[in-house]
Amino acid sequence: MLKCPLCKQEYLIPENGVDDFKTDFHMNSMLEFIQLQKSFENKDLKKCVSCFKNIEISAYCFKCRDYLCEQCYKVHVSSKMFTDHKSHILRLDNIEAKNMTLDKLTSLTEDPRCHIHDKKEAQLCCTSCGNVPVCMICTYNKHKGHDLHDVTEIAERERKLLEQKFAELNKYKGQLYGLPTKIQTTKQKLHENAKKKTEISTNRYKQQAHEIEDLLVECTRERNRGIEDIRYRRRDKESRITLSLGEELRQVRTKYDKIRKTAKQEYDKEYEEFTNKCDKTNDALLKNLDSLNTKFKNLTTANHLLLNQNEEELTQMVEYCNQVTKRCENLTATTSSILASKDDWTAAQCIPDIRAACVPLIEEMKKDFPELESLSDFVISHKLWSVVKGKNNSA
Repeated sequence: MLKCPLCKQEYLIPENGVDDFKTDFHMNSMLEFIQLQKSFENKDLKKCVSCFKNIEISAYCFKCRDYLCEQCYKVHVSSKMFTDHKSHILRLDNIEAKNMTLDKLTSLTEDPRCHIHDKKEAQLCCTSCGNVPVCMICTYNKHKGHDLHDVTEIAERERKLLEQKFAELNKYKGQLYGLPTKIQTTKQKLHENAKKKTEISTNRYKQQAHEIEDLLVECTRERNRGIEDIRYRRRDKESRITLSLGEELRQVRTKYDKIRKTAKQEYDKEYEEFTNKCDKTNDALLKNLDSLNTKFKNLTTANHLLLNQNEEELTQMVEYCNQVTKRCENLTATTSSILASKDDWTAAQCIPDIRAACVPLIEEMKKDFPELESLSDFVISHKLWSVVKGKNNSA
């Protein structure tokens, strides 16, 4: 399998290898143009096709498909033997960027050879086989009964179809190029909302923590007051008992010993019950505070996880958008170059594949990401606060 750099689709390599793929006349012209330009700029020494000398070349014959030195160039353009070559000869000093274009270069090249009989020039274009060039022999041989047309007719039709598809492509460019801005705005909203929710959670945590701490302080105060009251009443009671005992010590010592014992048991029990009650309240409040701290920590962790998840999805959208944009720009550049060349064979060969590549690209450019707005925020459960409030009231 081979992935096409234009449409990113995978295609099965033919049985005889990549040589069985259709010829890309447009790319061949561009490569040939670059090679000729470098040869001229570097003043390379090459073998002349006529005299076979390694010498600085002066021209290139597209009929011979080889270089000519200055002397052989003059013979080439003046000899009747090479009359049909004259319109296909290029002086290399005319290949500078300011003097030569791909359009002019195309006019110098020969029509392509038949894709089966490489020594025969192609006279027709077979649309049944993907617009391949064919010679007259093929019309009653391998391509007999196929849909054969003049290449100019096919090229004009393909150009019109490509212009329609190109207009549809441009229709969605604005939406595609605007998507990164929308995603960036959504990211900004996400961080703003996360910051606000963190502040809200922190404030509620502090409020609840302060309430519990205040209750702990009040519980301690109530404990101290209660213990002091019990101690005071106990001392008072013991004083009165002592006075009574002093007055009736001799007569009723036994009686007051029993009374003292009973009083001690009574207040010991009250003291124990009261301190137990305070301990339970204190333990409940401390447990409540620990629970609040744990839940707040879990909530903070959950918020951070949701933020990272949303941000990761947005980053994936940006990467997807960048990939589609690059494909769109590559396709646009290739299309503009092909249309500018005005070469019929290039149009007939390349435009159907470009139109096919436009179809999946346009479908991906239409994608509007309905989930984008929802990624700017996330939901935080407020169950924590109601639970804490309920515990505080019960405490």
